[in-house]
Amino acid sequence: MQNKTSETNTENIFRNFYGTKQFIEKSAISKKYGFLSKNNTNEIGYPDFFKVVKQKGIEFSIVVEAKANNHKAAINDLYWYMQNNNIHSDIIGIAISGQNENDLNVTYFLKMEQIIKELDIKTLLSISNIIRMYRKEKFGDSITDADLHETLSKINKKLHNDNKVRDTDRSLFFSGIMIALTNANFRETYKNIQAPNIIKGVGTIESYNLNSLILDSISEQLKDKINNNLSKEMNWKDSFSFVNTIDFNLDEYKELISIIENDIFIPFQNDEKQDILGKAYKIFLHRAGKVDNKNIILTPDHIKRFMIELARINVDDVVIDTCTGTGGFLMEAMETMIRLANNDLKKIKTIKEKQLVGFETDRILFALACSNMFLHGDGKSNLIFRSSLIGDNTQHLINSTDKDLLRNIKRLKPTKCIINPPYENNNPIKFTKQALDYLEANGKLIIIMPRTTLKYNLQMTQEILKIAKLDFVIKMPENLFREQDRTVNTAIFGFTKTKHQLKDRTIFYTLKDDGLVSVQHKGRVDKFNKWQSIKDEMLEIITTMPSCYQKRILDDDGNLDFIGVNELGEGYIALGELFEFERGVLASENNIEGKYTFITASEEYKTHNVNSHNCEALIYAVSASGSLGRCHYFNGKFIASNLCVILTPKEGVKVEMKFYAKYLNSIRSEIVDDLADGASKLTIDINELKRYKIKKINIEQQKEFITTLDKQEKLFLKKQQELEQLKSKISQLIKDFI
Repeated sequence: MQNKTSETNTENIFRNFYGTKQFIEKSAISKKYGFLSKNNTNEIGYPDFFKVVKQKGIEFSIVVEAKANNHKAAINDLYWYMQNNNIHSDIIGIAISGQNENDLNVTYFLKMEQIIKELDIKTLLSISNIIRMYRKEKFGDSITDADLHETLSKINKKLHNDNKVRDTDRSLFFSGIMIALTNANFRETYKNIQAPNIIKGVGTIESYNLNSLILDSISEQLKDKINNNLSKEMNWKDSFSFVNTIDFNLDEYKELISIIENDIFIPFQNDEKQDILGKAYKIFLHRAGKVDNKNIILTPDHIKRFMIELARINVDDVVIDTCTGTGGFLMEAMETMIRLANNDLKKIKTIKEKQLVGFETDRILFALACSNMFLHGDGKSNLIFRSSLIGDNTQHLINSTDKDLLRNIKRLKPTKCIINPPYENNNPIKFTKQALDYLEANGKLIIIMPRTTLKYNLQMTQEILKIAKLDFVIKMPENLFREQDRTVNTAIFGFTKTKHQLKDRTIFYTLKDDGLVSVQHKGRVDKFNKWQSIKDEMLEIITTMPSCYQKRILDDDGNLDFIGVNELGEGYIALGELFEFERGVLASENNIEGKYTFITASEEYKTHNVNSHNCEALIYAVSASGSLGRCHYFNGKFIASNLCVILTPKEGVKVEMKFYAKYLNSIRSEIVDDLADGASKLTIDINELKRYKIKKINIEQQKEFITTLDKQEKLFLKKQQELEQLKSKISQLIKDFI
């Protein structure tokens, strides 16, 4: 028997969604709101549901009209009640129709300054999301990156003056104020806090009462933010205890909190997608010249979002970050999954409570991560204050063993891991292996770490490839971390947890420039809007896997080769089969000018007082970043820089050295892209250069090329001389005329 179509069914769907206490129903709506009957009789009438929302800085009403199936009638009646009332605040209108959740029609309207407009929302929203939507419509978008940077810099200056807050405490202090501002009691009372009474014989700071209020508010808001079964103990009042010593003039203190509230906290409510605390952490430490206090390199925002896209997160993923830092990756993942949840409140609650897992060992960073996740409304996520590395002998928990940790994390069934691990003490390879151990079969790991990590840890890399396929390696620009005063050459590595087979291919891509430029006081920014197209191109390459970017990294015997297993055929030959390799010997600082040619990595030659060679040779730069891959041809007496290698023909091999100088310079960028490596300074490994394969060109073709080239160069010199003579004649004509 089918249920009868009725308006009551629609109203019950609405009640079930919001509960019975959120809205006032038609029979209980007060006459003071002045709703008129939709029959146009000037009699009193009422919408189906009504609610008044009051929060700090905002007040609006919600009017709801429900119909069984006639959505147009629901909209018409809603319009009537939004226009005919005695309400002086803005109004959100919701028209709803349908007999079950699957075919529900929902339309939202906003009345502001007597103008009603339809909003682009087609599903029921939670009250908190309605408030967020209203704030955005009322006050505009969230604070911009530029405005945030400027405001945080001003706040940092205030905290720095007279060393009011230590540089290492500033980011935590700022996060504490942001957390306290989420407490309604704090927002309503902080401006009225008075100095404590004077107690004879006791020195009490003026800000004592306000400090206490901040600490109590933080503790109240964050009390359930740790997975207590696995974490080391974390007492929020202890973590923020330095707040007790903040010694501001009370009026100055209140003004500072007011700036944070009005210029950052309230705009942040409109759009919670920004990693506010991550930005603050970076700015406060950088401004204090203390960025190197932490053995951590923060992931730039555009790379953070790019890595989330590379992970291809879906709404059911469980995302783990085994070195969470300030929580940026988890927040990006959370926002992605929430967007995919399409306003399914039950699913969103599950995402926030069960699909996000984070580890952090640094007390300040952990507090910032918890604060960040709290500000982004994550419910009670699985944030764990301990090392994620099984067997880490730096921690000594007696009530939660490694076995307990592994069992509990595996129980959560993580499917995606996105991390930027600490780079010291061989940590990157350890975090790579551990992350993969946590993941479910076919789970994905996206990790940014030094380019050399896998190559310099071959044994562990072999173990990793037994359980995970290396999908891609994207080499990052050298200047990626410049605004953090760090020089480190990194790459983004993508793994899938399934064995890497001998015939599997890996995408290798070099990102030479991310399009961002350094702007004074703002760091590296996408000033010319180049990043989007650059990112889209990389995502396309990773998705379509063009053969020109593919390499096999395991040969038929299972040996690792990051240059790429030779599949080029007989038409190619290794440089080591053509040339002898010998390292140059002279360091530039030991140079003494003389009559012999001194060949360095730079374009110009120098001189030295002795020579080491008297022959025809190629001098190839392998250790000078700016000149890497440059090849000089020389025939005579010379000495070479220790930043170069000297190539001479192997015995019995016939080569035209001039030809190979031109050839190697013509493919310079390809060689550098393929071979250049190094954690802080890019170099080319000589053994890898020896194994690098180039096209075989027979000696007759080499000679023919050089003969043709010599003729063209002579012709060029002749034309150049003629041009100079012509310029001289023109100059003379002008002088004679004058």
